Amino acid sequence: MTGIPQRMWLGVLSDSHGDVDRAKQAVKAMGDVDLVIHAGDFYQDALYLADQFGVDVHAVLGNCDRCVPGPHEEVLELCGHRIYLTHGHLYGVKQGLMRLAYRVREVDAEMAIFGHTHVPQNEEVDGIRYLNPGSVAFPRIPGQFTYALARLEPGVPVTVELFTLT
Repeated sequence: MTGIPQRMWLGVLSDSHGDVDRAKQAVKAMGDVDLVIHAGDFYQDALYLADQFGVDVHAVLGNCDRCVPGPHEEVLELCGHRIYLTHGHLYGVKQGLMRLAYRVREVDAEMAIFGHTHVPQNEEVDGIRYLNPGSVAFPRIPGQFTYALARLEPGVPVTVELFTLT
């Protein structure tokens, strides 16, 4: 197991839509994480967070990131786990997870991190963990500004907890 960390903490947020104050509040609340993941809609916010906190950030473009250079998807190999990151709009996640599930299987991932719906979701379906941290800026559930923490260990299923900013 050389080169594979024994444990990682991921801070996950999405749909910040330029509200860097709430995004900063979420990153501070995450504590000492190894990596921050931003699942789209305002890719520039993710770059800002990386600069402000000096933390590694992986991010993807969302449907509101027009004319912004950056990836629409990314496959991450972290701590022995394969994770697919996308915003979700390209897979119609507001209508269900079927198209996203096909893509996750296509890239042979065990977990999908996505956003777009502004509703937090953490569930396992047919052996795939689906994590949507909700929105730190414009939640569909009033007052539920949410983010997530995920714990990764080699050979152990990923554990996820959703949090609401206070």
